Amino acid sequence: MSKKPPFFVTSRERTGVLLTLFALCMIKIMEPSVYRFTQAKFLRPVQWIQTASNTSSSKSQNSSQHRSFVAAEASVNEPSSFALVAKPLLGDINRADTNALKRINGIGSVLANRIVKFRSYLGFYVHMDQLKEVYRLPDSVYLKLTKQFTLELSKVKRLSINTASKAELMRLPYLTAEEWDIVLEERTLKGGFSHQDELTNLFVNSLNKKSFILLYLKL
Repeated sequence: MSKKPPFFVTSRERTGVLLTLFALCMIKIMEPSVYRFTQAKFLRPVQWIQTASNTSSSKSQNSSQHRSFVAAEASVNEPSSFALVAKPLLGDINRADTNALKRINGIGSVLANRIVKFRSYLGFYVHMDQLKEVYRLPDSVYLKLTKQFTLELSKVKRLSINTASKAELMRLPYLTAEEWDIVLEERTLKGGFSHQDELTNLFVNSLNKKSFILLYLKL
């Protein structure tokens, strides 16, 4: 009986080794896809089953959450008019006292008194931009005033340019006695003003004064 030389491998053993190596290689290649199946494809059905099993117990909670979501969505899509109702304005700037003015952040007693005194000088505000003429009123405070106060011109009593006397016209701001004399002379020559353009040309072009004066007058 002959002995096998050292490290001799038969064909059957060689075939077995090759099959084993092939099997190991296939397992190595397929391992990522198997992992993806167990982690992604398998866990999702399990999570769905767990959610389905708890549906009956959490039905009332989901209904409550749905109502909360609908209410929140409705509040986001609510028109701006609702915001005005929820946060009312502070009223007409011509009727505001110092206490109402001091509710604006940035307005103390000094600024509140200046706003009221300047209003008394004017007689009444006819435009919100007149607030810019208040001594040392910051622009930021002016913007807050325009957002929180209204200006109701329908309640403002304007003077008739064709019937008002010089004494009544002199109570209005922006024009001097000499400038009002020019207006009254022009009114006499024309027999009265008949069109708004005549006032516009007279005050803005001829006298070169702020157009705010037109808002204090009517034909």
